[in-house]
Amino acid sequence: MELLDAVNDYILAYTDAVQERLFKGYGNRVTLPPDNDYTIFFEDEAERIGTNVTEFTSQQTVVEKTLFERTVNIDFCGMDAAKVRRRAEALAVLGRSYLSCDFFKKLGFNYNYADDMQFLPFTDEDQQYVHRYRIVLHVTEWASVALPQDNTETVTIRVVDVDAAYPPQ
Repeated sequence: MELLDAVNDYILAYTDAVQERLFKGYGNRVTLPPDNDYTIFFEDEAERIGTNVTEFTSQQTVVEKTLFERTVNIDFCGMDAAKVRRRAEALAVLGRSYLSCDFFKKLGFNYNYADDMQFLPFTDEDQQYVHRYRIVLHVTEWASVALPQDNTETVTIRVVDVDAAYPPQ
C-alpha cells in the first residue's frame, strides 16, 4: 500500500470527510467542489533518518535499507469554519495517540506523530474567503534496494604444515 492511500483511509476513518471530496495533491487538475468543502492531502518531504543497514541473504542478494521520515500535509478546506476545524481537531487529538500508531502499523507504516494544527485561510479564484486548517503527519518507512551479490555456501579448509610443505632453502 502506498502512503497516500493509507492517509486517505485514515482521514475517512477518523473524520466526517467523504471520499468524493478527498483529493491527493494540488497538482491533479481536478475541479474542486463549488461549495469549497474538500480535503487535499499531499506528501511534502522525505528525510533520511540514520545510516544504511546492510543485509546479506541466502539467495545471493544484498539488501541496503534506509529509514526515511515522510511528512504528509492534510488541508481541510471549507466555508464553514467550525466544520473544517472539527475535522482537523480530530486528527490533532489522535496525532499523538497509540490509535494512530496501530492504524498505520496494520498498513505497513510506522506512525510517529502529528504537528500542531495550523490555520491557513486563503481566497479562492472567485475571491471567496476559505477556511483551511492543516495537519502534518510524520510517518517513517524503510526504503530498500536489493542487488545480486556473489557468495559461497561452503568452504573447504585444508590445514598444511608450512615447515613440511615449504622447507627453507
